Amino acid sequence: MFSTTPLAAIEQGLNGSMAEQNAISQNIANIDTPGYKAKKVVFDDALQGELEANSTNPSHLPFLNSADPGFQTVTDNFGTIQNNGNNVDIDHEMSDLSRNQLLYQSLTQAASDQFLRFNTVLGGASG
Repeated sequence: MFSTTPLAAIEQGLNGSMAEQNAISQNIANIDTPGYKAKKVVFDDALQGELEANSTNPSHLPFLNSADPGFQTVTDNFGTIQNNGNNVDIDHEMSDLSRNQLLYQSLTQAASDQFLRFNTVLGGASG
């Protein structure tokens, strides 16, 4: 039943958002660590393409049951921000943190809406 709903895509998005939250937290915690290189989460471009191509029926997403989480955490070895070799930009991290919090809140609301629909369909109370 759940594999034919958007819940699988929502779950994948929540997992990616949690991974991004962890990477941002590590970056902020290591802001003054000499030589530390920022981590970032890179999402598969296929996710957005598949969601747009199959927007009328999310159950057609072929990767929902695969082991591929749709993202990976990588180290950003490009450049330095501080004299100690660290490349964490606090302004960038705080901006990413805010954006990611909004994404997570939106995804949890979408999951809540799906469960409310199930409850309504199954004859439960609405609201």
